Amino acid sequence: MSGQIHNSGGNFSKVGIIQRDDDGNALQCPHCDSTHLIKSGTCGTHKQRKRWKCRTCEKKTVSPKIIKNYELEEAENLDWSTEELINARTEVFKRKEAREKSEKFINIKIDDKKPIGLYIQGDPHVDDDGCDWVSLRNHIDIVNQTDGMYACSVGDLSNNWARRGKLAGLWADQTTNGEQQWQLVEWLVGATPYIFIVAGNHDMWAMEGDPINWMCKPLKTVYSNHNARLKIKLPKHEVKVNCSHNFRGHSMYNTAHGIVKHALFNARDHLLIAGHTHVSGYSPIKDANSDKIMHCVQVGSYKKYDNFAKQLNLPCKMMSACAVAVFNTYVTEDHPDFIKVFWEVEEGADYLNFLRNKK
Repeated sequence: MSGQIHNSGGNFSKVGIIQRDDDGNALQCPHCDSTHLIKSGTCGTHKQRKRWKCRTCEKKTVSPKIIKNYELEEAENLDWSTEELINARTEVFKRKEAREKSEKFINIKIDDKKPIGLYIQGDPHVDDDGCDWVSLRNHIDIVNQTDGMYACSVGDLSNNWARRGKLAGLWADQTTNGEQQWQLVEWLVGATPYIFIVAGNHDMWAMEGDPINWMCKPLKTVYSNHNARLKIKLPKHEVKVNCSHNFRGHSMYNTAHGIVKHALFNARDHLLIAGHTHVSGYSPIKDANSDKIMHCVQVGSYKKYDNFAKQLNLPCKMMSACAVAVFNTYVTEDHPDFIKVFWEVEEGADYLNFLRNKK
């Protein structure tokens, strides 16, 4: 192995062919330190060893000096061993399992002995030109002015059209841009004290993470992807609320079919609510085994004028963009009037005020 280099340092006084060993190190004469060596056969007693002749001092050798140009220091191995990797993944799973178990029911304590109300906000789509801002602002004002009224949202706070794919072109159909979209969403999240917000499919299209999650943290609002199951703990009652952006199952005969199906075959909760389909529906049902009365509420949307619905010629089945559920804590949970559902926010607020002012 050889190479053409300029000699420098030691007795590197000439330009020539530098002989190298099998590891690439330069060879040097042990007598005069010259690197001008040439092959000169093999040693008589050691046939396997090469012999070199120095062209500078004319001496021969079988043991030339080895000049190491550099030495590679072994770097510290920072990669995880298989055992370390498995242990780390085990800890990640344990944390996830603990979080999932804790989220099976999210406990919310409300220290109020009087009846309370829950404003169930349908899909707002605040950045859409068809969003009914007149009703949305009016309803939020009523909630903020009504003692004992709380709020929740079933998701799709904005259109949040995906930046890639066929949905990206839909930005052209609205007069708001991406920056204005998040400006409106931020206003909505802080407009009233929400107990919880469930993310809809549109909310989950955010390419840069989920900004709504960060908006909710300082407000102490429970934010959950797609669904949430809560226990609202009152002084003498424990109300189970099951909210999903959408429950699977559809029927041409019942707009709340998916929610009813889930109530009958999966969860025995007092109040089950959903949005997504922009239709209204309500089905109260009683479980024969537990005597629990379950209220299945399908809320509409504040997106009053929808180009997509027009394209498909979908009939309007929306009675209201929202609903209000009033919990009458003066009666037991199995009483038929423990929960009453209203499609007009003002009517629900009036009934709640009536109950709370009763002696």
